[in-house]
Amino acid sequence: MGKKREPRKTANRMRFWRSPLLPGILFMDGSCRDVVFSRHSHETYAFGVVEEGALGFRYRGRDFVATPGTVNLAVPGEIHDGRGASGEGWRYRMAYVDVAEMLRVTTGLREGEGPPFIAPGVLADAELARFFRGFHESLRTGGLDGLSASTAWTLFACHLLRRHGERTGERPSPLPSVGRVRSFLEENMDRNVSLEELASLVSASPWHLLRAFRRETGLPPHAYQIQLRIREAQRKLLAGTAPVQVAAEVGFADQSHLTRWFRRIVGTTPAAFLRDTGPARGTGPFPADDGPRTRSEGAPSPRRGVALEPSSESAGEEG
Repeated sequence: MGKKREPRKTANRMRFWRSPLLPGILFMDGSCRDVVFSRHSHETYAFGVVEEGALGFRYRGRDFVATPGTVNLAVPGEIHDGRGASGEGWRYRMAYVDVAEMLRVTTGLREGEGPPFIAPGVLADAELARFFRGFHESLRTGGLDGLSASTAWTLFACHLLRRHGERTGERPSPLPSVGRVRSFLEENMDRNVSLEELASLVSASPWHLLRAFRRETGLPPHAYQIQLRIREAQRKLLAGTAPVQVAAEVGFADQSHLTRWFRRIVGTTPAAFLRDTGPARGTGPFPADDGPRTRSEGAPSPRRGVALEPSSESAGEEG
């Protein structure tokens, strides 16, 4: 009798990359064995699929678990975390989409002027998950040209919104005091400031400011400042700035301090992020390195993408 085959253990590896065909999107494929993401939000939309294992996260007051066959997401500004929801980690693909790009591609589908909104963090939509996975893989390996890439991306975004989008409704107006503190932190992200200094800006007690700030942003001021620094660090790394210089420019004590927080929020190190996405790299195609693929798992052509249309509409388009 042969040896029983051991299940493949998930390693910690994150790779970010861009495609010149879709410049408004940052892509990622990775695997996580024991990564725990700190609570944070994105300036972008985040869409993804889990290929192995399970990803658990707290989002909009609920606990979600993303597994193969589902689409996981976060809309801009919504606080969430991330962790393995099984004992074997998870392997997944993500796309981080600029708000302007999402607005552009969904023009005509949205009600009102606001950005698209999808409430749940996990969508049980196996068809959409398969399409996203195939589109992501074909783009990564150079299997799409400009027209097919933009077609596949448009189909995904529009079907996502048509099937799962919601009206945002009226959100409560932000407190002026919190808005002033946020602006101050954005303009002074590289400074070490105290809670007392922030409270004095708006003539509030430190306790009242802390409570109001956390209620509105989902984070205390110190965590919000760290998130601002990490976002700015990503922008500088994408432009090709060395990590040691980035650390000094955004307000971290040194490169190790930047690395520690970058890994907790982004999932990889600044050096690896620069290597994968900097001006000298980061625009596929990349060789597949995460296991064999069957033909049925490959990316759909634009023709296959039309299958995502409701059947009554597909017949009309194809006739």
